[in-house]
Amino acid sequence: MTYCNKSCWKNQIDVVIISEQYKKREEGFWLEDDTKTAAIWIPDPTTAPHRSDKKGRCHVITQIRNWTIFSCYLTPSDDIQTFQTKLEDIEDNARHIGGNLIIAGDFNSRAQEWGMPSTDSRGRRVLNMAARTGMLTANVGAIPTFNRVGNVGTIPDITLVTENRAHKIADWKVLDTYIGSDHCYIMFDIAETK
Repeated sequence: MTYCNKSCWKNQIDVVIISEQYKKREEGFWLEDDTKTAAIWIPDPTTAPHRSDKKGRCHVITQIRNWTIFSCYLTPSDDIQTFQTKLEDIEDNARHIGGNLIIAGDFNSRAQEWGMPSTDSRGRRVLNMAARTGMLTANVGAIPTFNRVGNVGTIPDITLVTENRAHKIADWKVLDTYIGSDHCYIMFDIAETK
């Protein structure tokens, strides 16, 4: 879930949530976790001023306007206990911060709630965390967000939003823009009144 400079400016992107990032952006505001696998990039910080930032295990957090945004990357190579521990860290931060939350990233899990044909144990754990923190899945449809040649596409990239603010997420979609990655861009708007 990354955006190149050209796409950001063309689509007037305020915030970029990045999972499993490979290149730090020099312009704008950049925040990454200690493992450098989850990042948030604000191409033009003057359009989306942030208030405070936090790093967690496998995730980073920034507050922008009325929203707190989490970028997450949970690697598929972690055993289930390590996965659960990282998920608990995300949940603890979500509970502590509260308010209007967006938790997005590559969770390397499967659930029918975000378009997969079945739910695995990681997906159940993510769904349980979402339920405990009052969040809903914002994903729309069953378009794969990850495609590898020779394999069936999957949807490891999910967007969770605070339940009472879910109606503010508009036009969530997987873009068909070629980016040279196994993952697809995901774009959505936050419908806020000025």
